[in-house]
Amino acid sequence: MSSSSAASKRTLLLLLGLFSLPVIAAALVLKLGWYQGGSTNHGQLLSDLSYQQLRVANPAEQTWQIVTFVPNQCDHACQQHLQQLNQAHIALGREHTRVIPIAYSSEAITAPERFRQVINPPLQQALAPYAMVVVDPWGQWVLGYQQGQSRDMLLDLRKLLKLSRIG
Repeated sequence: MSSSSAASKRTLLLLLGLFSLPVIAAALVLKLGWYQGGSTNHGQLLSDLSYQQLRVANPAEQTWQIVTFVPNQCDHACQQHLQQLNQAHIALGREHTRVIPIAYSSEAITAPERFRQVINPPLQQALAPYAMVVVDPWGQWVLGYQQGQSRDMLLDLRKLLKLSRIG
């Protein structure tokens, strides 16, 4: 009887160790910082910017926005950037009605007809680090992108629109 009892205890301890080993290993990986969480977005996450915090009126409430700042002297590179944003907006397909491209400037400019132009020089400082910013329907600035990242912006925006039921 005692050998059977010892075998039962050994089996129990083996099973207990087998099931607790993955939990202990996971805790160790997290505690030692070996795990690097992945992100699926391509742009820079902006968690602390919104129209309200910048004390600026939201030019297109309840819709997603692609915001860019256009300098007074829009050269060839600037026009090309606006054209890429225009093409990205068209590439959204049937979802393009949920997004409004907005061009901020300090004076009137020539932009593609899809763009809503807003003259507001104070936003230049907030937009300076980014060539374009995705803004959610509540006016929260979500993702920022550098020059040449319009394809990345398009991928992220498609994902946001797919997951979002608003705007």
